[in-house]
Amino acid sequence: MSNYLDDVLVEYFQPEKLKAAFEEYEKNKTDFFNPDEIKVQMGADGISYQTFKKELDLRCQLLSNRLLKGTYQFYTFREVAVPKPSGGTRCLSIATIRDVIVQKVLYEAIYNEVERDFQATKILDKVSCAYRKSKSAPYAASLIHRYIKQGFVFALDADIVKFFDKISHHRLIEIIKQKFGEDSLATKLLIRFIRTGGVYYKNKRNQTYFFHHRKPTKLKRRIIRIEGIPQGGVLSGMLANLYLHEFDCWVINDLSKRYPLRYVRYADDFVILLKEQKNIPLVGVK
Repeated sequence: MSNYLDDVLVEYFQPEKLKAAFEEYEKNKTDFFNPDEIKVQMGADGISYQTFKKELDLRCQLLSNRLLKGTYQFYTFREVAVPKPSGGTRCLSIATIRDVIVQKVLYEAIYNEVERDFQATKILDKVSCAYRKSKSAPYAASLIHRYIKQGFVFALDADIVKFFDKISHHRLIEIIKQKFGEDSLATKLLIRFIRTGGVYYKNKRNQTYFFHHRKPTKLKRRIIRIEGIPQGGVLSGMLANLYLHEFDCWVINDLSKRYPLRYVRYADDFVILLKEQKNIPLVGVK
């Protein structure tokens, strides 16, 4: 498995692939009504979109060399608190432009391998609706609507508190090694990704750091990540799904044998639907 994946990564980590990933990222960040406005955020390395694009060919060549040698390290994330619709805040991890590109290319390279688990059966393929191609929040809503029409009208609606912040590194690394191989390049990069720390966007006086003037090495308020994964990138969602896949299998293969149910999960939010209300208090989560 690891040899096969490493061969795939060699293909994906060529300079032209990295350049194409940047151009796609640039396109996605371009304002539809104002093509001159490109909303690419600066990471904690202080390198702007304009600077990165100006040196694109050289940077992609350097990225490719480091990735293929296995020496690539993710840069410290810029941690930004954003308000949640339900109240409170959640912390988004803003990656450097180079790390965004690497995340996107790595995601594409291992996507089909990860999907083999999610598509193991037709039922399993339906339950995980976030961070997957052809799946979405509207898709999850349509499934729930269909199940309600079938008579599954009683719902256990739940979410996992602080899920992304509290994921066990030990367990996640076990899953990664089991999936991609003990010493594969994919495994090494994913472990480095989840262990990469962060630096707060603002200081204790609520003043914004300008990272092109001050780098994280000079800042005292650094985040050491011993649990949880960075939020906001494509790898985060993929790893979250991998982490919860065992729970999906338990609900479908074990719990559903005791109770007639339907199950839909969107990231760390999930719904278990039943036809009889009396079964709801009996549904337990390991």
